[in-house]
Amino acid sequence: MSSQASKRSRLPIAWALALFSIVALLTSAVAQGSDHDSDRDGIVGTWRVQVATYNCATGVQNPPFSAFLTFNSHGTLLETTASPAFAPGQRSPGHGIWSRTGEHTFTATSEAFLLFTTPPNPPAPGTQRGTQRITQAITIDDDQLTSEATVEFLDTAGNVLVTGCASAVGQRFK
Repeated sequence: MSSQASKRSRLPIAWALALFSIVALLTSAVAQGSDHDSDRDGIVGTWRVQVATYNCATGVQNPPFSAFLTFNSHGTLLETTASPAFAPGQRSPGHGIWSRTGEHTFTATSEAFLLFTTPPNPPAPGTQRGTQRITQAITIDDDQLTSEATVEFLDTAGNVLVTGCASAVGQRFK
């Protein structure tokens, strides 16, 4: 067989492989677009949230503050708070995980480092160096988020020092 005939016999195979690659790329792009669209009804994305902490036993609420929650598609979470309970630079951003518990319900747990201790300075109660753990039960209704949470403050050895409750409402960041 001549080299010219060999090249011609490989040409249809090359075209078939190129066509297969294009179809695979287009199928992947359509699937990713579909996943993203379905996430609009879910939790994935960034949310502007108003949080109100409260005494779990009495229900007495503290003034609300702002926070951002970002839920990534692979079950991870990043959160940042503007809570006046913390001194500037005292609390790191929170990192965590989330999972779906129902059609529009989710659970999430995050932790942040408390880098130094602050004494009580009313209305702020003061906080000890360690970590803050937030465990949330979340409901999503279109672009609206509601959450009920338990908040734990732990010392550097992981012992729970104080617990509290919080509720939040938020809007999807657009």
